Amino acid sequence: MNTYRLIIHNRDRLLGHFESSTPSSREAIKEIADCLKRNGYQLELLVAYDERRLVESTSDGVRLLSSEPLFKPAPLDM
Repeated sequence: MNTYRLIIHNRDRLLGHFESSTPSSREAIKEIADCLKRNGYQLELLVAYDERRLVESTSDGVRLLSSEPLFKPAPLDM
């Protein structure tokens, strides 16, 4: 299951992003991208290829403190 991030711009202004990691994330991103493109928004698609993890190691064992997906550009015409 991939994680996708759709970065959304309007008139060269960053509005934010939509991120999906559900089993149907590819279809969700495509549906949202199609709607936004029809209305003139500029889009950039990223797909997670790995993740960065922060762990803590103590005498009680190893514990995951946080994780952050690492993204790379992907073609929008999935």
